[in-house]
Amino acid sequence: MILLLILIAGPFPLPLVGKFPQIGYYAWKNGGLVGGLNEIKMKYGKVFTLWMGPIPTVHVADYDVAYETHIKRAHTFGHRYSEGGMDYIREGRGIIASVGDLWVEHRRFALHTLRNFGLGRNIMEEKIMDEYRYRFDDFKKTHWKNEAVQVQTNTFFDYLVGSIINQLLVSERFEYGDQEFEKLKKYLTQTLENLSLLDVFAPLWLLKSDLMKWRTQTTLAPFDYIFGLVKETIQKRVETIEKGEHFISEEGDDFVDAFLMKMKKDKEDGVNSTFNLESLSVDLYDLWLAGQETTSTTLTWACVCLLNHPKVIGKMRKELGHVTGGNRSISLTDRAHTPYLNATINEVQRIASILNFNLLRVLKEDTTIDGQPISAGATFSTQLCLLHTDEANFKNPTEFQPERFLENNNLEKKLIPFGIGKRSCLGESLARAELYLILGNLIMEYDLEPVGVKPELKTPSPCAIMKRPPNYDIRFVPRNR
Repeated sequence: MILLLILIAGPFPLPLVGKFPQIGYYAWKNGGLVGGLNEIKMKYGKVFTLWMGPIPTVHVADYDVAYETHIKRAHTFGHRYSEGGMDYIREGRGIIASVGDLWVEHRRFALHTLRNFGLGRNIMEEKIMDEYRYRFDDFKKTHWKNEAVQVQTNTFFDYLVGSIINQLLVSERFEYGDQEFEKLKKYLTQTLENLSLLDVFAPLWLLKSDLMKWRTQTTLAPFDYIFGLVKETIQKRVETIEKGEHFISEEGDDFVDAFLMKMKKDKEDGVNSTFNLESLSVDLYDLWLAGQETTSTTLTWACVCLLNHPKVIGKMRKELGHVTGGNRSISLTDRAHTPYLNATINEVQRIASILNFNLLRVLKEDTTIDGQPISAGATFSTQLCLLHTDEANFKNPTEFQPERFLENNNLEKKLIPFGIGKRSCLGESLARAELYLILGNLIMEYDLEPVGVKPELKTPSPCAIMKRPPNYDIRFVPRNR
């Protein structure tokens, strides 16, 4: 395997530590991991090898290669690499990091269940807009200052997006000031701002050892608290059912109900099932993390972009006013008539591109990438951050320019914030609906004002796995005053 992998160009590895020191140097030299990877791409081409310690990993930095591998040969390139930090809680379970039949079965169940609860239908729009209205009404009670809602941006979107996904999963919204939610978000932020390549590639036994305790306390250990809350929520539901305080309707009220119904049916049918309370805990943990953090982070980045580009807001309002007549909310049915809003959302997702380093996959059979032989067992990834900053497709990639998607109708297909192929995000339709409805209606109904200095289009975590937005306060000023 190693001999074949070395055929793909890349920086020469050092014994044991591989390319970690060089990757760190490139990241330091270029102001972050994305800049460092881009320099490596320029030197070694659109497909290159990086050794993460003793592990050789192949990285795709070209859309056409990504499409050919992940779409045309999806079966070969659809297996998740789930070692190290990815397996810290999951241990081979869940929807994000599991593999084989278990992954297929649980992903299919999650998709089917979420669709039953409105994903992709009008009922989901109603749920999103109900929560959007509730959040503004609620924050007006606690954060009303000088004729505006003045709030930390990520806090506002965390409660809004978190409650949308939480109601789908467990029929509960988070009320402002909820101590468990505040602690959860504190731990999650701590983890995502510090999680590094070391935490991804170090063996799980090493991460859990006393030797690495200093590290896991600030990176992976906070996930224990989040997972504990998930398990506690499930246990409460089971207890209320046993006490006759909660009755599961014919289709269930939420994801947990549907999962418990599946468990009961499999037991009655004598099926040797992977659906049990432990796997429910991991599935719920995966769905909540994915449904909460990605969209909330993107919306926080969106406000950074818009605060720095007020002309974009003006163009969006002109278009939305024409479509709605200024007397109704924007709806998902308006998408075909709002090209500038669509382009702005695309550009926000491209700029945000919230993973500095994409999740890895592993090959189960010998194959080729861009004509070069790769052996079974090789790990690889399509680096979305490199595709979204590719000068060949996105001229002046650091600049926020929604117009680029209007000038080139084919550009949108090369924007893949939800991933590509079999492992793309299963919550894509929900996230797209949230971004469209929340941003569209927010711009129509409120002026955006920074509190103090405008936040910069710059991440505070350039070398972490996740590209976090800056922390800043914002004023949402009602336009109908």
